[in-house]
Amino acid sequence: MLNSDLKNVTEISKIINKSKTFFIASHIKPDGDGLGSALALASFLNRTGNKASVYCKDKIPTNLKFLSGSNKIKVSVNKTDIFDCAIILESMNFARMGDIITPTQAKKIINIDHHKTYTNFGDVNFIVPESSSTAELIVKIFEFMKVKLTKAEAECLYTGIVTDTGRFQNTNTTANSHIACANLMEYNIDVNKIHKQIYENDSLPSLRLRGLGLCNMKVILNGNVSYIVLTKEMFKKSKAKYNDSEGMVGYTLRVQGVKVGCLFKEIDKNSTRVSLRSVKDVDLLNIVEQFNGGGHKNAAACTIDVNINKAIKLICKVLKEKFND
Repeated sequence: MLNSDLKNVTEISKIINKSKTFFIASHIKPDGDGLGSALALASFLNRTGNKASVYCKDKIPTNLKFLSGSNKIKVSVNKTDIFDCAIILESMNFARMGDIITPTQAKKIINIDHHKTYTNFGDVNFIVPESSSTAELIVKIFEFMKVKLTKAEAECLYTGIVTDTGRFQNTNTTANSHIACANLMEYNIDVNKIHKQIYENDSLPSLRLRGLGLCNMKVILNGNVSYIVLTKEMFKKSKAKYNDSEGMVGYTLRVQGVKVGCLFKEIDKNSTRVSLRSVKDVDLLNIVEQFNGGGHKNAAACTIDVNINKAIKLICKVLKEKFND
């Protein structure tokens, strides 16, 4: 562990040991890393005599509801509630977790993230872009604190790492990712069960939505870019939910020769969610940052306040410039 990391982990440990009430949240539109990390933290804190709750304004994806504690996640707090500590996970700013509380409602704020796009809004900012996931950072904190995990907590953290590394296939996967998971497997977790719950637990509407999207996949810019479009009409036709498109962007890179894949998802007539993936040598951050987005070099996203057709044109224009350089 680097000296800077050790300093942050030491300070986090001190704040946790001095606190009794905890607010824990990750970003809106929850994923396996944010949820798994939050639930593992809350479980540990509660079983050691504290009062901790996980908060999330958005619905929990169906494939993550198997995580222990997911049925106890709260959506709001009283404006008068004050917490000894707020732990905010993988959020580029305090508001990214949905403005459930204000900074004044927490005596101490711990900011833990692994993205390159971030702000130091916490009293402690444990930011490690080289880490595969936030869950991997939580594992480091627990190891420093000599925490013996429960099986359920280990499953939550394993889920965080396996989802954010794309089943250990993304370029953010490191030796430390595998070491962390190996240590988590010592708690006798069922990795096969976790895999099936996350990746082989699709609803029929989600599969129909996938079919509609794949049937209309486009390849442009001399085969360098492919993209999938999901309209509100396609969601309606398939009877799929918003989160049923999770993971679909990965199909765009399966096309031979493609270097950048995009998923355009219509939120409404004036808003489009764009998810991007790329091969190792193509940096996506300088693309999404033009639209106030964020993420990683090879996996990034942004929301553009225009209709889906305009969003496609905007992103394709930037990509055209990139491949013409």
